[in-house]
Amino acid sequence: MEDNTEASAGPGGAVAQADLDARWQFLRQEVARQLASYRRRRRRDKRKAFALQMATVTLSATVTILLGLRTSDATRAWMLNIALVLGALITVLAAAEAFFTHRRLWVLRTGTVRRLETLGRHLDFYSAGVGGRPTDPAVLGDCLAELDAIIAEDQRAWHQLRETPAAAKESAFSLGAADPTPSPSASGNDSGAPATPGV
Repeated sequence: MEDNTEASAGPGGAVAQADLDARWQFLRQEVARQLASYRRRRRRDKRKAFALQMATVTLSATVTILLGLRTSDATRAWMLNIALVLGALITVLAAAEAFFTHRRLWVLRTGTVRRLETLGRHLDFYSAGVGGRPTDPAVLGDCLAELDAIIAEDQRAWHQLRETPAAAKESAFSLGAADPTPSPSASGNDSGAPATPGV
């Protein structure tokens, strides 16, 4: 009877371990997928923020030079017209930055990437047991909850940036004041809106 009990318990334990391994594998792949996505968005926001900032500074410097040059009256009138056009372009670029908030999104996505990297290290640590097999099912639920919290906080901050007036957007990164509340978002969307993990 004892041998039969052990024989029946053995396959059941193997099935449970295989199920745990599959769930760990899925979670690690999902963390890697989200990390790659947020890194891509961070690079995009950084590139656009840098381009807007450099264009604005360059145009401003050009306007200053045009207005300060000492030339003949005919040439000066031509330069004033150019400076007027460049000043209008500066206004357009400033409005674009205020609307799209690439710099603030870059800062936000940098924080999200750092948290996802930390979660990835924790997953590697918990999986670094004998034979590289995780042994604690409770840790799986904790890591999954942490992944959901990271994405929910990023999404909440993104909505704050879109809904908050430009003058108050600098305070949109105080994410610890309230519990994150996930909002519906299309998965796999590579626009500014963050994706929700396919769990």
